[in-house]
Amino acid sequence: MRADDPLLAALKSWRREQAREQGVPPYVVFHDRTLVELTAARPHSLAELGGVSGIGSAKLERYGEALLAVLAAN
Repeated sequence: MRADDPLLAALKSWRREQAREQGVPPYVVFHDRTLVELTAARPHSLAELGGVSGIGSAKLERYGEALLAVLAAN
């Protein structure tokens, strides 16, 4: 995976928007390490998302569908 991967850029952009809406730093939404792992794994289901480090049940519930949409679009 390259640092300029379009999926990673899309995930970072999505995370920035989530953080802005919530008034928190982006790392509170997800750490870079989690976004890199998402880019490498490219999960296609909530169950696969749940297997990614940094995505527990609360974040899966809160962000799962939106993450799958970003992944599918890129």
